[in-house]
Amino acid sequence: MSDDQSIGPDRAVVDRIVDGTTAVLLVGAQGTELHVPVDHLPEGAQDGTWVILDLAALIVGIDEDLTARRREQLGARLDQLRQERTGGRFSD
Repeated sequence: MSDDQSIGPDRAVVDRIVDGTTAVLLVGAQGTELHVPVDHLPEGAQDGTWVILDLAALIVGIDEDLTARRREQLGARLDQLRQERTGGRFSD
């Protein structure tokens, strides 16, 4: 099972903050947008932070493990893309 398929509907990533008042969350593996007031986010949440949702109470908590894993995966992918780019005809 891929990591994306293991992301349940109770997990979301903070995609962006709009006008300092509204957080746009991408929920679950499908990335369904959910707009919530910034003050509903836990302290320390920022763009790229994975959070745990309690949709019944609209309580949001940070999922530290998932955030770290996804940032590591994205960093590895960026490194891979940079290495591929250095070998191309448009490299520096």
